[in-house]
Amino acid sequence: MRYVLLLVVGLLISISALPASKSKYNPFTKSYKNVRLEQVLNDLQSKTGYKIQYIEEDLDLNKRVTGKFKNQSARAVLRKVLDKDLQVTVKKGVITISKKPAPPQEIKISAVAPSRVEDDSLMSITVYEDTTYTIQCKTVTRELQGQEVEQPGHNAKGHYLQGFAGIGYARLGYKPFREQDTANGGAGATLGLNYAYYFHENWGVTAGAGFDYYGDRAVIGACYEWSGQGDSDGELYTHRVYGHGWTEKQNVGMVNIPVGVQMMYPLNKEEQPLKLYAGAGLQVGLPVWKIYRLSHGTIEHRGWYPQWNMEIHDQTDRDFYYESVDNFSKESKALQLKSVAVGVFAEIGIDIPVAEQWDIMVGAFAKVTCNNMYNGNNRDLGWAGSSFTQYVPDASGTPQPVSHDFMNPYEGYTNSNEVKAVRPWMVGVKAGFNWHPQPKTKPVAPEYERLQICDTTMSLSERRDTVMKTQPAAAQKIAILMERAIIWFDLDSWVPKLEPADIIDRIAAILIENPDQHILVNGHASSEGNETHNQMLSDKRAEAVVNLLLKNGVRPEQITSKGYSSSIQYTEEDTETNPHNISLDRRVEIIPVEN
Repeated sequence: MRYVLLLVVGLLISISALPASKSKYNPFTKSYKNVRLEQVLNDLQSKTGYKIQYIEEDLDLNKRVTGKFKNQSARAVLRKVLDKDLQVTVKKGVITISKKPAPPQEIKISAVAPSRVEDDSLMSITVYEDTTYTIQCKTVTRELQGQEVEQPGHNAKGHYLQGFAGIGYARLGYKPFREQDTANGGAGATLGLNYAYYFHENWGVTAGAGFDYYGDRAVIGACYEWSGQGDSDGELYTHRVYGHGWTEKQNVGMVNIPVGVQMMYPLNKEEQPLKLYAGAGLQVGLPVWKIYRLSHGTIEHRGWYPQWNMEIHDQTDRDFYYESVDNFSKESKALQLKSVAVGVFAEIGIDIPVAEQWDIMVGAFAKVTCNNMYNGNNRDLGWAGSSFTQYVPDASGTPQPVSHDFMNPYEGYTNSNEVKAVRPWMVGVKAGFNWHPQPKTKPVAPEYERLQICDTTMSLSERRDTVMKTQPAAAQKIAILMERAIIWFDLDSWVPKLEPADIIDRIAAILIENPDQHILVNGHASSEGNETHNQMLSDKRAEAVVNLLLKNGVRPEQITSKGYSSSIQYTEEDTETNPHNISLDRRVEIIPVEN
């Protein structure tokens, strides 16, 4: 715990030692001698960083100012140079100068008709609700033409960042020397990132970096000959090799640097228009990946014997047989290409806006290498295989070496004299994005207007007119209360229900005020049960009411109580259409006694 406290104390000391954060709004230091107020306001805006809003009609801009200000805030300076009837407010870097608001006004309207009358036996109160309207007005300064005007949109001058990826058909651009051999081409791909700068509404220049992949296939079917050879019997013959679907795959990957021009032309007049784009230029490529690899197929060795005018095949003892690519090295090997490729490119497509700063670009492209990248050794294509020697069993089954030393080893079709020039090219489709920064805005001279906003609040206040009534004698007061001076009880209960609850309190107050007044408290029961039980109930009910009166301060000698069992029914509500309600018999009646 001690180490934790030390750590906290050290942290607090470190924080307290840090320099206070500096406001981005600079203090104002300058001296004036008889200068116009307008100049002071302009200096405050340029030197402190605040924007000052005001209505020219509110200020005397020709007012002369003299004074020295050193490291003072803009608000403090304004309070010294402005008139007393002006107020200065600061909010989010904007200082507003406006006239001080007028004091609130109150309008009172007295009610003519009462809202309610409160009437009882002692007084009559008439209640009026008077209305007071309070109007509070304030002046608000609002900028009218301070809007920022944007530069032209998507097809305008400016900077762009473009990224793309594409696929297509690619060739290494060579032509086989023999008609039976073919170059079939293969898949191509491109990937790149460009920077574009549009110096005109529709024209710009581009530069970037990318990667191109070229695929090609050489399918060999021609006949290759070596004359003056001797067979195992010592006969002279011409050794021939025929290709059967013999396929070699060639792959080249180049890092390129394109430089060109680009055009964008809007196709409609919307705020973010659909645009046609096209581009062309030069690119320099550096091959970073250039290999060939045998894929599949076979070659057939035959012998042509001119002395017999005969071609012999399928005789292993004479070295005439089939070989597959498995008899040769299938590992990837290097293509003999130059290290620099100079070419041209072209593209065309549609630019589709999808967001305020983002477009999608889809289109077609073509790339062609202009210089000859062939860098082979111009030697014959060889078929000696990887070991130069094959062992063929003789008639007795003993393996005998068969040599192809007269052939060159196989080192790739495009590395031989069968190819004279290599100029890779590719056509395809591509898609990408076109990002441009948010257009810069330029402010215009602000104009302001002054609005007066008034808020009205309403409040109600009660006004009472009280008229006291002439008070009757005590017996009359109690007689008046007798309309409600019946206390009701539930079945078989002597707990008063007291509805309304203040009847006992009001009768007690009159008796205390008039000590010579007496009352009768008569208890009653309904006809349920026997006579003895009902008598007990009526007594208990009268006693309960007496106790409540005594508890409120009435003297015992003012009260006479008696229980009447069920002998006296409550008959005030009995009519021909409204029969007797037996529940009303369970009661206590308070009756004043005339003096």
